Amino acid sequence: MGIIGKLFACLGGLVLITSYRYVPFAYTIRFHAIAIKYLFVKRNYYLNNFKVKDSHDLFKPFRTSTYCSLLEMDFFGFHKNNATYATELDCGRIDLVLSKFATYFVRFHQKNRRFPFVPLGSIEFHFLKDIKPFQAYTCESRILTWNEKWIFALHIFKVGKKVCTFAVSKLVFKDGRVTIKPEEVINSCGYDTTKLEAVRARNFKLVTSMVDATELLELQFE
Repeated sequence: MGIIGKLFACLGGLVLITSYRYVPFAYTIRFHAIAIKYLFVKRNYYLNNFKVKDSHDLFKPFRTSTYCSLLEMDFFGFHKNNATYATELDCGRIDLVLSKFATYFVRFHQKNRRFPFVPLGSIEFHFLKDIKPFQAYTCESRILTWNEKWIFALHIFKVGKKVCTFAVSKLVFKDGRVTIKPEEVINSCGYDTTKLEAVRARNFKLVTSMVDATELLELQFE
């Protein structure tokens, strides 16, 4: 291999090493590793030892820290590609949901020999500032509010204390085609929703436009 070949091999290796989260199959491995951690590795803890000290802990954020790698860059604007925020939140949401509600999932599995699941109903992004290549950033995800069907989460991407992007996702608990009420899940894990109602109601006013956006499909333009 010539000098140019070795140079390209080194550059390729550097890209793969620094962008390990975005190489082929990395997303699938990351996603399932999170589920395995909570539902199997920590199963006994969530079945027998998990205790809620304060119901308001439900609203505490779950934080992850990383950096903008080469494979998540938009080379036209030389910043983190907008589409990669959704990829990060796929893993961020499952981490958030299971960190709060793994007890419900493992007990449900113990009784029914299957797990419920939490599909994404919609997500709304607001991009404020760029995240530059190799710039370190954190993502804070927290439960925001809920109603009879949907549970909402707030996600904030920060560089230091500066907010770069935030998003609101709408999720639903499902057992097959049957919808599980968020309040049932929350209470079963030891949180007392009666103590959280003031915060839930106040925050819900901010997401009412996301509850049923299908009305947009019926708009008339004539």
